[in-house]
Amino acid sequence: METAGLGIAALSGAAIAAIGILYLVRPRIVAAAFGLPALPHEEATPWLRLKGIRDLTAGIAAGVLLLTAPPAVIGWVLLAFTIIPVGDAATVLSAHGKAGAAWGIHGATAALMLVGVILLLGAS
Repeated sequence: METAGLGIAALSGAAIAAIGILYLVRPRIVAAAFGLPALPHEEATPWLRLKGIRDLTAGIAAGVLLLTAPPAVIGWVLLAFTIIPVGDAATVLSAHGKAGAAWGIHGATAALMLVGVILLLGAS
């Protein structure tokens, strides 16, 4: 079970790092899939890149933890990182964005991360 939890943590970290890179390289294209009802004006694109930096950093931090921390610590940090997709889903829903994106992308990500948390903390 611990191995599966570590695999979910690794997948989550790699995915968020990849999304971060995409937000840095193609911010408006990636943002269109986020689920919000409208994109910011073109001149606000740098704000999207800030999300990219946040996501890339979170993914790198996850990788560092996977290489250096015991599984229980990874489980607790993964639980803390779960706030990100939960907050993203709440933001999309409160902005009257696409419910499918809120639940299907952000909600499913949070659920998968919670499975990883249970596998990691249940094994300790």
